[in-house]
Amino acid sequence: MGRLQLSFLCGRWHNMDSRFRAAHPLYKWFFGFCLLLLIFVFSNRFPNELPNAQNANTVSLLSRIVNVTLTPQKYFVKTAQCHIPFVNPFNDEVMKIYKPQTFVVCSNESDLVTSAYDSQRQRYVLHINQQVAQELLNFTDAEYNCFYEEISYGQHVDTYDKLKADKYFTDGYVVPKHVEGMLLECQTAEEPHKVLQRDALIFIQYQPDEPTPKKRASVPRKPSVIMYGIDSLSRINLRRTMPKVYKFLKGTGWYEMQGYNKVADNSFPNLFAILSGYSPDTAKSQVCDTDQSGCFEEMSMIWHYFKNASYLTAYAEDESGSNTFNYLKPGFTEKPTDYYFRPFLRALEEETEVKRLPGQFMRYCMGRRLANRYIYDYCRQFMQRYVKERPIWGMFWTNHYSHDDPFMPSAMQNKVLTDLTNYRMDGAFDHTIMIFFADHGTRFGKLRDLNSGFLESRLPMMFIYLPPWFREEYPSYARALEINQNRLSSNFDLHNTLKHVIEIGGGIPGMPELPKSYDCPTCQSLFYPVPEDRTCAQAAIDEHWCTCEPYRTISHLGWTDRIAESVIPRMNEYFVEKNLTHLCSNLSLSYVHNTNIKTGLDISWHDELPELKEAVYRTKFKVQQNSADFEATVVFNNVTETAEVNVETISRTNSYKEDSTCIEDKIAKLYCICFSDLKP
Repeated sequence: MGRLQLSFLCGRWHNMDSRFRAAHPLYKWFFGFCLLLLIFVFSNRFPNELPNAQNANTVSLLSRIVNVTLTPQKYFVKTAQCHIPFVNPFNDEVMKIYKPQTFVVCSNESDLVTSAYDSQRQRYVLHINQQVAQELLNFTDAEYNCFYEEISYGQHVDTYDKLKADKYFTDGYVVPKHVEGMLLECQTAEEPHKVLQRDALIFIQYQPDEPTPKKRASVPRKPSVIMYGIDSLSRINLRRTMPKVYKFLKGTGWYEMQGYNKVADNSFPNLFAILSGYSPDTAKSQVCDTDQSGCFEEMSMIWHYFKNASYLTAYAEDESGSNTFNYLKPGFTEKPTDYYFRPFLRALEEETEVKRLPGQFMRYCMGRRLANRYIYDYCRQFMQRYVKERPIWGMFWTNHYSHDDPFMPSAMQNKVLTDLTNYRMDGAFDHTIMIFFADHGTRFGKLRDLNSGFLESRLPMMFIYLPPWFREEYPSYARALEINQNRLSSNFDLHNTLKHVIEIGGGIPGMPELPKSYDCPTCQSLFYPVPEDRTCAQAAIDEHWCTCEPYRTISHLGWTDRIAESVIPRMNEYFVEKNLTHLCSNLSLSYVHNTNIKTGLDISWHDELPELKEAVYRTKFKVQQNSADFEATVVFNNVTETAEVNVETISRTNSYKEDSTCIEDKIAKLYCICFSDLKP
């Protein structure tokens, strides 16, 4: 049936006598059915399901039709103490700037050398594709040789050893078990040698489980846990840029934590809260300074708990300069997990041909492959080797495509969807609790400047998958996750949930109960229902990051400038306290973008605001120095014109990487405009 025919049929029904339509019980059903058919026809007309320059208006039209006709979702969370509004990812405002990106391949050539795992021998085998070789040799009879250099761990845990001597191989070569990574090359035999293809392969080499004396038959089955992370991706932007992935994540067994609210500004404190249960400041006062070498070994990180509970562990990221524990941090002094990717990453970055996309800082290709392909292939191998025979924990994190461009995930959605479907095809989901998550949303750029920018930055995506056996054996935990989908939660809850998984699996010998997150005594495992009347304070979410209570824009010209003007002196005092005045310029106000006042849940949009001596405001302003943009949450006294503000919670909402090159302090870099970087 064509679109015109379908529209005509539905239109004829819709134009029937209104009294008949009102009385007919099938009318509403039929009209909804017509809408679904129209959407189906349009989606087939635009099969990529991804808005572009030609179909953006169609997507916007369809989203408006659905939102008007079918009851739209108004809130991510609406509880007694928390209202987090739902954001239409295809609203008119965002569609003016949304530009879906095109996937860029790293190589158009087929693989000359591939690896396959021989499950009987429990070894990797290299195969040379003779047809590809002939193509690369221009179908001549020229001979060629293939060899590899082994990548191995260096003396320092975060580096790789000097590459070993060339090892020649032929088709069917069995990779030695000690080889976990290799740089390989095939070249013509005759001189001068012509390189046919260079490549890199990383392996999860199987190590059999050490037998334990007298394994107890009564020990509960232990679920594996895999954390698949994408930097800077909000739940709103996931829906917008990866609709196919979002559809997959709405399948059976998946639970979306729509009230998941970040607890800090950038990656490190948000991930650190999940992995340690601490904020960096509390860790410094209670355990050790995360800026000091050796601290991450002194901290009881989540992988230590899993390791002590007999889990095999792995950790991998894809951009060494931005790695969570290495960006302006000391990194590790000891190998943190059983399988640790960073030494191989450093070799890939330094020994392969690196490509960056125009205007992008992070590496896009390393050799013939996407940077993130190494990470998620490593994840797949880890699960393939072990998940069916023993419990594993692993975190696999990508920075390179999502950090600098909020719309670049649109180019990657097919790759991410392929990862998830491959894991399912391998049977990994039968054994694994998967956490598909982000650290935060978009922190700067055009998306951040929208009316919904405040929510975009504070609401990272968070999906939790429970395997069928787990849902059957622990129905109350599955029910709790279902309830908690629309209740407020935070990073510290996820930390407690990970420890709860360990306790379900029998816990750690000699430790009957694991300590909960230190920084949030009122946080809990998400396998229990979160209190309906929970507040941000109870989830250890600071006022500046809290999305629970509404703000209303105020437009008293001139008056709102006083709030921003009261914040800037606090920022300049901060430079004095940090002893940075010789490096960082004093800041001065250029103009105020907007100012909002916190209204509270009991005041509707139409109610007149009461006159308050003191109130909470959110002000977004630009300073004269390098046109830097900031957003601050301020308790402002209208009588004394004094402000209470925690400078280290002020958000920088445009890029700062070229403004603060003179300092290494990870937090102060947000606010410092170096004298050496000042623009005229």
